[in-house]
Amino acid sequence: MSPFHHDSMVAEPVSEIPANNLDLLCRYSELDPDWGEAIWHPDGQMAIFRTPWNDLHLTTQRCPSTGANVMARGILGDATIDGQRVETIACPLHKEVYRLDTGANLAGTGASLAVYDVRVVGDWLYLGPRR
Repeated sequence: MSPFHHDSMVAEPVSEIPANNLDLLCRYSELDPDWGEAIWHPDGQMAIFRTPWNDLHLTTQRCPSTGANVMARGILGDATIDGQRVETIACPLHKEVYRLDTGANLAGTGASLAVYDVRVVGDWLYLGPRR
């Protein structure tokens, strides 16, 4: 499960997060379940996913294998690894599958996908540190 599960985690109070020091991404309510959205960020394009289980994941938009900015249109899924369900994203170009929690390439043969934390303040989502 992701570090942020919207249905089971209470968002941190606004007073505990200096929102003016974080990069605003979007509103949680703007994200459709089981879908990814591309986000423009000064450091590069990002992809944010709201999984069928209402978890949030933030990755780079750039496919590690091809360099194309396509990951937001990838195929969401899950896999069982060491007896535990992990959420995944498959690149829409070549179907290479990556873990959404760590960015690891499940084939073990290619580069990892960069993943980031998402900070929540009410309905607003902010960029957290790279994992």
